[in-house]
Amino acid sequence: MLFNLTNEKNIEKTIMVMPNRAMPWQQIMLIYFFISFITISIALGFFSQGLTLILPFAGVELAALGAVLYISAWRSNIKEVVSVTENNIRVEIGRKSPEKTFKFDRAWAQIVLERSWNNWYPSRLLLRSHGRQLEIGKFLNEQERQRLAIELNKIIKS
Repeated sequence: MLFNLTNEKNIEKTIMVMPNRAMPWQQIMLIYFFISFITISIALGFFSQGLTLILPFAGVELAALGAVLYISAWRSNIKEVVSVTENNIRVEIGRKSPEKTFKFDRAWAQIVLERSWNNWYPSRLLLRSHGRQLEIGKFLNEQERQRLAIELNKIIKS
C-alpha cells in the first residue's frame, strides 16, 4: 500500500509504504475470542465426559493461535516513510515512530529493482548510494514493488 504525500511548497515529497492489513486489531481480537469461546465450550463438553486431556491441549492450541495472530498483526504495523528533498533522501522505518533512519545523497542515489535468479523468489527494491544499500518494501507484492520503483525513480530524477 502506497501513500504519496507532498507539502504545499512542493519542496519535499514523501511516500509512505505500509503492508496491506486484512483487519484492524479489534476485529482480530473479536474473531479470536469467538474461536476461543467455541473451542473452550467443546473442550469442556469432552472434559465433563471424562476426557481430561482435551482441556490442556485446547489451551495450548488457543495460546499458539493467539501468538500467531499477535505476531502477524505486529509485523503488519510497520511503516516505511521515504522523504525526498532537494539534496537528500531520508528513509524512516518504524511502527508508531521512526525506529531507524537512513540518509542518502539524492545526486548519487539509484533505485534498483533487483530480480531474483529464479522466479521462485520476489524481486528486491534497493536504494543505493556510495556503496550502501537499503531494501524498501520487503512486504509488498511484485506489482506494488514495481509501481514503487517507478514512482521513486520519477521523484528522484525530477
